[in-house]
Formats: sequence, structure tokens, C-alpha cells
Amino acid sequence: MASAPRVPAQKVPEVKIGDLVLDRYRVIEQIGSGGHSVVFKGTDERLSRPVCVKVFSGLGGLSGVGRTSYEHFVQEAFALSRLTHPNTLRIYDFGHLGQKDSAGMPLQVCEYMNGGTLSQIVREQGKQGLAETVRITAAMCAALAEAHGLGIVHRDIKPQNILFGSVGESRLPKLADFGIAKWSADTDADREQRAEDTAIVAGQKLAMYSPSWAAPEQLAGQPVSAATDIYSLAVVAIYMLTTKAIFADEDVYAGYKKRRHANDHVREALAPLGLSRGVTEVLTRALAFDPKKRLVRVDELATELENLLDLSTSEIERLPAAPEFHSLPTPTTPERALTPPAATPVVRTTRPPAPVQPVYPVYSEQPQYPQYAQPPVPATRDPITPPAIPVATAPMPPVIPVPMDMTPQTFHAPATHAWMANVPVPTGAVRRLALSDGAQGVADRRVHFAMVTSGIADLVGLHGTKVRITLIPGPGGQRNVHVKGLTCFIAPLGGRPSPAVSLTKSSDLALVTPRAQEIGHLRVMQGAVEGSLVVFTIGNERVGLGLDDVADPILFDFGPGSDAYFVYTQGRTVPKSGRRG
Repeated sequence: MASAPRVPAQKVPEVKIGDLVLDRYRVIEQIGSGGHSVVFKGTDERLSRPVCVKVFSGLGGLSGVGRTSYEHFVQEAFALSRLTHPNTLRIYDFGHLGQKDSAGMPLQVCEYMNGGTLSQIVREQGKQGLAETVRITAAMCAALAEAHGLGIVHRDIKPQNILFGSVGESRLPKLADFGIAKWSADTDADREQRAEDTAIVAGQKLAMYSPSWAAPEQLAGQPVSAATDIYSLAVVAIYMLTTKAIFADEDVYAGYKKRRHANDHVREALAPLGLSRGVTEVLTRALAFDPKKRLVRVDELATELENLLDLSTSEIERLPAAPEFHSLPTPTTPERALTPPAATPVVRTTRPPAPVQPVYPVYSEQPQYPQYAQPPVPATRDPITPPAIPVATAPMPPVIPVPMDMTPQTFHAPATHAWMANVPVPTGAVRRLALSDGAQGVADRRVHFAMVTSGIADLVGLHGTKVRITLIPGPGGQRNVHVKGLTCFIAPLGGRPSPAVSLTKSSDLALVTPRAQEIGHLRVMQGAVEGSLVVFTIGNERVGLGLDDVADPILFDFGPGSDAYFVYTQGRTVPKSGRRG
């Protein structure tokens, strides 16, 4: 690890308003200070964008404290350079003040966040609803999952280190300040940039945590792990819901003892909110005194909270109720993987944190819903336009192998939702689709079948966009469809982006980048029962699935030139090699 520069201790860095640092960043104003750095707002004069300039303050001089502070400041830059998740603060540049690196103070240049910190938002707006709390917590879980995968434990999760940037009308949360992160480096090059918990005067350890948010093992000076960040993030989640830190205003010893009874404090804090018992139980598990008894991985915290969200609160904006159902008893079969054709990413089902064993009904009437507008068909392939054939004699169409374009240019190309426009409903004969493990051509889509007894499946659309769908039984036999973006954010068409949305009827969704750019669309459609078929519209075609094959299908359609999936939990197993089962 690089040693601290041999310069006299100083209270503030030699940076003045108007200075140009690293030959491109103009310092505009000081916006914060604390710990071992001073933070300025600046402008990148080459790219004309706002930046944040974070300069080491030289705290501690040449003492053990100063050396450790210096090492962690430098380590933060190298840690951030390896983190690419959209919910992690991005670093643009790193260097030193002065003509020579060894003679100047280090500084970092990061993206500028214009939406304030979580602590500021809670102070100004008060309690955050469960939906917003879960949204922010899930975003932090996603950022931490990447860091933990690289051996980096943040160690300082707190509201002040969760920043927000404006994305249209929504706020995008980002995890910041890896200044005291614990880095278990795997390579020699990484070890050179890893800061140690350097012993200082009389062999004492430098305390690296924020007492109100720290896990008990941090207070006791014991080894930290991913479970340490899970603990702190759960404390922050409770703060968002209540505006209070449940372990605030305590000295270290008193706070350590208080954490032994965290379950009592969690129940007391959440009781007035009227949340479901499941929310309290999840947060209590995350705050277990023994790290081995907590949730194993940080993404489990997000998954469990998101799964509870639909069942534990009425504050989420719901679409109108789904049509009435009638029940059909059908057999259950083991879940299996769905393999799209060549050049299409594999779709696999995933096991949920808790078994879901609903008996789903079938919709009894066609929902009133906009149909597709057909865009021009690319000249590189011929569309399938079968004539109207009676259901009993309709042949199986051939599979259209359409390669998925995954180039960076097209990934960032504007997406159009013209195919979702309100056009007349096709009135031709219904073409019955048989279960098959291969893709079937319908309009200009590749249609797949996926049976998931777990109720959870990951689906891949155009440009590699990936979503996780969870089918959740609702009151009165109603089904809730939870759609979570794995590589993007989700928004109702024309609405605000969020990590996930919950639906109770047919809906159109936009797939959105962290910069609020629509890169794809997804139609979620509930079918209508017509005789012995459940009927759907795909493009300009009406297709039907036999009730003897599937009893509760939902269509997930990524649009023209992409894939569509019939996902169901009750019915026959998808046969192999096109054989009917």
C-alpha cells in the first residue's frame, strides 16, 4: 500500500475556489467536509459536466491516524474503479495536488449527485412509505452485492452515504463513501492498494464505523463480513420508515448491549406503522446479534422485502382489479428450465426464498386492452403470416431463428412503443399453439413456454434486457404479477421508473436505464377463456392455448423482433423435442 506523503499536517487542503485541478476540473464551491476529506462541486471543462472533487484533508499528519486515513482515501478510489453497478457512485478520475504525486495531497473526481442525501430527504419529508423504503433498500442491496462479490465490505452504511440524483421525476439512489471499506484483495496488485486497520499509538486500533449504524461486531472490534453491511442497511431501512435510528445517542458499550435485544427495539419502532409481521421478521433477522444468524447474502434482504411488499401494504399504486375468474383443478409438475433458440440467452427458473404453492384460477373474460400496431418488418427475414385456419386443423408454424442484436450501438438506441398503440383487435380465427420446448413463430415474435411451479422465472428480451417475474396469489383468488428489473429499471408506460412494479391486470411496461432512457418494452397480458382455449393477441394474430395443456398462462411479450413467453404454474409439462405430453 502506498505510504502517506511526507508533508506537514494541515487542516485543509490547498484548494481554492476557482482553481483548476488535474488540468481539467474547475473548483466552484465547497459543499461538505468530514472524516478525512473536503468535498467541492466542480466542472469538467473538457466534457462540460458537473463533478464532485473530493480532496484528502491531511487529517492526522504523519501519525498512525494520518497514515491510515491516507491509505483508506487512496483505497476508496481503487475500490470505486472496480465497481460498475448503476447504484454505486461512479469515479471519473484520481490524482494528486502539486507537481509530483509524492509531494501532494490525493484527490478523487466523482459524479455529482444533485438530489441530496437520504438523511436530508428524511428530515425534509419525514417517514418514507414501505414501497419507497424497499425501493431504496433494494438498490443498495444490488450495489453491495457487486462489492461483496469483489471482496469489498463497505462498513459505513448510513443515510449520509446514500446519495440521490434526479432521473426525470424520480430519484436514483447511489451508494457512496467507500472510504473505510474493508477490502479482502485476491491479487498482488489489489493487495498493494488495500488499506489495513493500522495500529496506532500504544497498539490501539483505529475505530472505523459510525456508532448509530454499526453492527455489534464493529463495536467489539471483531472481523467484519457481508453480514456487517446487511446489519447496517437494515438499521437504515428502519430509519426510513420511522425517521429514527434505533441505536442512536448511545456510547459504544451501551449501544453494544442494546443490540443484544434488537428484536424488541425493531418491534417497538415498527408497531405504530401497521406493517405486516413479515416485514418485522425480515428486519429482525437482518439485525441478529450473531452474524451467522443473519441473512446470508445482501440480495436476500432485497428479495424478501420485495416479496413481502405486495402482501403487506396497501400504499402501492394498484391498477384496476382483474376480471372475474373461474377455477379449474389441474395437475402440478416439476419446474424446468426454458432454453430459447441459438443466439438467445438462456432463461432459467429460480427457486424463491419461501415455497409458493398457489392454485391459480383462469380468467373468464377478455380484458379491454390496447392491441399491437405492426411496424415494418425488416427485409432480412420473412414474417410468418399464416391464413385464418380453423382451430382443429391449424398446423404448427416453423421456428424463426432471429439473432439478437447485442451491439452497444443498438443497446443505447431509442426504443419505440409504437407496437403498443391502440389499434383494432384482430378478429380472425384463433390458431391453437401446442406445448413445445422450441420457439414458435407468431407474428414476428419467437414464442416460448415456461412452466414454473415455484412461481418465479427470469425472462430475457431485446438487447439482453432481463427481468424476474414472480406470480403471487392475492385475495379472492386474484393473482399479482411482480416484475423486477435485473438489468434495468421498470416503469408503467409513461410512469416513474423503479426497481420493480406489481400488477393485477394486463399492463404495458417500459424498460429503463439509470439515465431514464427507454431501451425496451414489455406487455404483460392475461388471456380470456373462449370455449376450451385461453386466447391471447400477439401482433396481428390471435392464438389460443388449450385448457387441457395450461390452466393459468400469462403472456410476457417483449415486442416485435424479440421473444414472448407463456408462463404458467398449472398444467402439463412442456414436452421435449416437440412431443405432446
